Amino acid sequence: MIEIFRNMWRRKFRSFLTIFGIAIGIFAFTVMGSMALKFNKMIDGGKRYITGQISISPKGTSYTGGAGSATLPLNTMNEIANVDGVDKVGALVQLNVEEPNPDEASFSMGPMPTIYGMDYNSDYKNRNWETMDMKEGEMVGKGDADNVVAVGINIATDKKLEVGDTWTIRGKDFKVKGILEKTMTGPDDYVFMAITPARQMLIDSNPFLKSLQEQADKASQISDDSLAALPAATRDQIKQAKMFNVEDINSMAGVSWKNGFDNEKVSQEIKNKFGDKVIVLSPQKMGEQIDKASATFNAVIFGSAILALIVGLFSVVNTMVMSISERTKEIGIKKAIGASPGSIAREYTFEAGVIGLIGGLVGLGLGYIMIVIVNARMASQGAEIFLVDRNFFIEVVVFAFIIGMIAGVIPALRASKLKVVDAIREL
Repeated sequence: MIEIFRNMWRRKFRSFLTIFGIAIGIFAFTVMGSMALKFNKMIDGGKRYITGQISISPKGTSYTGGAGSATLPLNTMNEIANVDGVDKVGALVQLNVEEPNPDEASFSMGPMPTIYGMDYNSDYKNRNWETMDMKEGEMVGKGDADNVVAVGINIATDKKLEVGDTWTIRGKDFKVKGILEKTMTGPDDYVFMAITPARQMLIDSNPFLKSLQEQADKASQISDDSLAALPAATRDQIKQAKMFNVEDINSMAGVSWKNGFDNEKVSQEIKNKFGDKVIVLSPQKMGEQIDKASATFNAVIFGSAILALIVGLFSVVNTMVMSISERTKEIGIKKAIGASPGSIAREYTFEAGVIGLIGGLVGLGLGYIMIVIVNARMASQGAEIFLVDRNFFIEVVVFAFIIGMIAGVIPALRASKLKVVDAIREL
């Protein structure tokens, strides 16, 4: 080992350039790999959730709510609950925590903070995500008042919230009952609350729904006698207004299936009966789409990192070839005193591995510093984009050592095949 470092020091400038080349490749691999790990963690959490239920949404709406006037009526959900194989149906309301400002452009590195309105009276549970781990306090549920919420860790960090604090959301005050443990996925940016206030906020955010509610309130004040005295056309309009039901304002629903039933068949049955009213997202097909998106992202990330590593690999090859050319006499002397070709090949291969190891440690150190700095700056917004994983870092260092050894194999074999007579001519 001492001889290896002495040989590297004798050609310190070349060794520095080689180590620098490896370090750049490992730096890119570390940074991009940590980003891919964070992305995959988020994707895995989302996949776990989406494959634990059959997701139902009305045609013409969006998961963030407020984007359209389409909603999922209570009657439709009750009818879906009677489909063969369906176990429970749970109404959900989702919309952004912050009211959009039309005069400002918004950009986010992660999921937007989202209100997740739940029906506490429903027995519905996602099959893959029945409970949430809590960092502090308790999760909201049956028996809680409508002004109580539980918040994801990213939101708690961003808004500097603690259990017991009062937080104003869209003009309404809520008490924080609990803060969720970090999941590295969607719930980190969720505000869990009762469905009633979430429905009202969704109505208030949508001019069409708000207008319907106002008309319904006015219509409810008209007595049957007064209604009978009005013209037929006006009576019809008022009757339609009276049909407005706040419980029909649901942005989506989760459907669980009974044990022993195939969720794909249950999804298809719902689609066959209600395909003209709702969008049905089956667990299997959604999981396949998520896998495709994840594979594409990982291919781009790791492909870029591998290109950087290839550059470093050729740097090691070049350095070792030049080193062996300059040390022909030394190799000849070693062979003359009894060194075997195998021992010489192992020595030079190991030397290349040490170069890769040093470059890997330097690159990993630089990558780690960048990851910590960027995550620290993004932490205040709850939007860290890198995942720090000790096992991954160990694998990176081992990988750098192996890459160095692989790059040194050909030059080492060349050194082992040198003939003593050729080396003597160099003396």
